[in-house]
Amino acid sequence: MVFHAYILRCADGSYYSGHTDNLELRIGQHQQGLVRGYTKNRRPVRLAWSQEFGERHEALAAERQIKGWSRAKKEALIEGRWDELSHLSRGRSRFVLGQAQDERTEETWSVKQSIIQTLRNAAASALPRECCGILLGKGNRFTEARPAANVHPRPETHFEIDPQELIDAHRAARGGGPQVLGYYHSHPTGAAEPSTTDRAMASGDGRVWAIVASDKVLFWQDTPDGFRSLSYLVQEG
Repeated sequence: MVFHAYILRCADGSYYSGHTDNLELRIGQHQQGLVRGYTKNRRPVRLAWSQEFGERHEALAAERQIKGWSRAKKEALIEGRWDELSHLSRGRSRFVLGQAQDERTEETWSVKQSIIQTLRNAAASALPRECCGILLGKGNRFTEARPAANVHPRPETHFEIDPQELIDAHRAARGGGPQVLGYYHSHPTGAAEPSTTDRAMASGDGRVWAIVASDKVLFWQDTPDGFRSLSYLVQEG
């Protein structure tokens, strides 16, 4: 099951943070005034930010920490201003975003909510085969998930991105287009983590792999020392 911490922007301009195991349903309840408390008399509300977590206690911890943040810090999080967020966090306990934070890095990646949904839809449409595609963006920000043909002879358990589509993506990047930050694929019957097959295919080139399984999307970096779980923020759009 996937859990979310989230921030709503209320009609009076204030912010409300919460957590849930069904984000769409919960926002609807807030919008209809079915949630007692802060948002009931501050409608309409709008989702400003959300983040997926694998465990409820992680989402709850994120909610509690955000509730203690200043407005400036909340807005830095919502708008993806990572440097400012880091500055505002100095001297305070650090908020762990996305997947479990790797102690070896301070990197936090960002991904549009629409990309997460694109990956889920692609995985569902490809069943019982694995979907695959290319992750594009700039720096630590994913801006597009581009579907690609899975040309592996055993697509039910393996993936291979059409080489021509990779060539085209790299050529476009050299011409000033979005950079190839990594790849995505699904596990129709497995977990959203690198499989034995994935580890055997990995090259340690530092690119990111997004893995989709049972509607869950997790991001991993293919490092020379093996796959490393990445922390990430989900942004609107």
